[in-house]
Amino acid sequence: MTPEEMISDIQARLTSIGEQVTEDRIKSIVGDSLKAMTEDGEFVRKMRFGSPAELVGSKFARHGLNAADIEFLYDVMQSRPAIGLKGPSEELTRAFKAISDAQYISEDEIKRIDGRALDDLYPRVSKRDFKKLEAAYRAMDTAESGYGQQLIGAQYVGDLWAAARNQARVFPLIDTIEMTAPTTYYPVEVDFPEMLFVSESTANNSSEYTTVKTGSNRVTLTAKKFLVHQMWSGEMEEDSIIPFIPFLRRQLAESLAFYTDSLVLNGDDTNAATGNINLDDADPADTKHYLAFDGIRHASIVDNTNNALDVAGAISLNTFRTLKGYMVDQTYFHDWGHPTNPDDLVFVTDVETGDRVATLDEVLSSKIANNQGGLLTLNGEVTRVLGHPVIGAIALRKTEADGKLSTTGSNNVKGQMVGFNRRGCKFGWRRMIKIETERLPARDQTRIVASMRGGFGRFTPTGAASGIEWTSVAYDITL
Repeated sequence: MTPEEMISDIQARLTSIGEQVTEDRIKSIVGDSLKAMTEDGEFVRKMRFGSPAELVGSKFARHGLNAADIEFLYDVMQSRPAIGLKGPSEELTRAFKAISDAQYISEDEIKRIDGRALDDLYPRVSKRDFKKLEAAYRAMDTAESGYGQQLIGAQYVGDLWAAARNQARVFPLIDTIEMTAPTTYYPVEVDFPEMLFVSESTANNSSEYTTVKTGSNRVTLTAKKFLVHQMWSGEMEEDSIIPFIPFLRRQLAESLAFYTDSLVLNGDDTNAATGNINLDDADPADTKHYLAFDGIRHASIVDNTNNALDVAGAISLNTFRTLKGYMVDQTYFHDWGHPTNPDDLVFVTDVETGDRVATLDEVLSSKIANNQGGLLTLNGEVTRVLGHPVIGAIALRKTEADGKLSTTGSNNVKGQMVGFNRRGCKFGWRRMIKIETERLPARDQTRIVASMRGGFGRFTPTGAASGIEWTSVAYDITL
C-alpha cells in the first residue's frame, strides 16, 4: 500500500464511524501505531530500519554502515598505529564498543593456543624435539610474522563468509571443520565389519568365533595460506575510507565465493611447464590459488582415470548414468553414485554445458525436471537429472579435448561435467580471515591485505589418490 492509499484508507475508516477527519488525527493514529510496534521486542528483533540505534546521528549512519561494516572499518584502522599512523577515532571506537561483541587476543595468546594444539597432537614428544616441531609448525602457520593482535568473534567475519557461501555454488556443499592445528586429521569410515555365518557353541570348550575388523582411515587437512592484496591511492584516512567499506566487503565476499569454488574444483599442485589441469602447456605462476592442493576435478582427470569419460560428442542422459556407474567402489562396498539421499550426489558443469543439460529432451519432457524431493537450495542449479542437482558454475571452465585448459583460449571449446558425492571430501579452516593495512608514503598508497588459511581433504580408502571413487568427470563435450 502506498502512503496515499494508506491515508485514503484511514480517512474512509474514520468517516465510516462518523469521526471527523483531520491531519492531526491521522498523524496521531500513525504515530501511536509506530510507537506500539517499536516497543514490541519481537518486532524489533526481526526488523531493522537502517543502521543500529547506537549509530543514529553519526557519520556512520549517514553512510548506511551496519555492525559488520563498523567492525571491518575498526579492524582496518586498528592496524595502522603499528606503522606509525593514526588509529580509529574516538567516535569509531565508541561505536565499535557499543555494537560489537568482538575482542582482540594478543599474539602471545595465539601462540599459547597453538602450542596447546601441538601438545595434544604429539603428547609423547620430548621437550627438545617438541621445540623443533613447534618451530617448524610456526613457519607453516606464520604465527611469527608479527601480526600483533587478532580480532576474534567479529560479526564481519561471519557476515563475509555467509555472503561468500550464499554466492558460491560448490564450496557451500562441502562440509567444513575448524582446524585446531596447521595439519589436522579427520577420521572417516573405510568399510564396515563383515557379518559371519557361524554354528552354535554347545561345548564348554568351544572355539572362539572368528573376529572381523572395521577399517578406518583419515583425511589429512594441511592449511595453506591465501590472500587478497589491494592497493589504494590517497591517504585512506577514516573519513575517506568510510564510503568504501560496504564496497570492500562486497568485493571481498565475491572474491571468496569464486575462488573457494575454484579451489575445491580445480586444485592441482603440479607446478611445472606442462601437466597442470588449469594450464596444461605452460608453467603457472607460483601464486596461483589452484596450486595449494589437488581438488575434485584432479581426482578423475589425473589420479584415477578410470573415473573419467571422454564423451567426444554431445552430452546426453547416458553421460549421467555412466558417471554414476563409475562412482561405485566394489572392494569396500561404497556406492557413492547411488546415495540414499539424492542430494549427496551433485553434478557441476561449466555454464554453457549446464544450459545444454537443461534443454535435453528427457529433461524437458519428463518429470525429472520437476522433481521436488531435493533438500538443498543451490545457487546456479539449472535442473535435476536422475534425481540429482545439476549446477552451472563459472569456476568450471571449458577446456581442450583432454579436459585440461590451454594457454590458447581458442582451444578451450569443449564442455565438462564433474559429478561428486559431498561426503567424500572435507574443507578445514585454520584461520578464516585477517585484515591488515600498510601505508606506503613514497607511492602515496595504502595496501590492504585480507588473508586466510585453509586445507582440503579428499577421502580415499587405500590411502592413495588413485583409490578415490566418490567423484567422476565427463570431458570433451561438444557444444
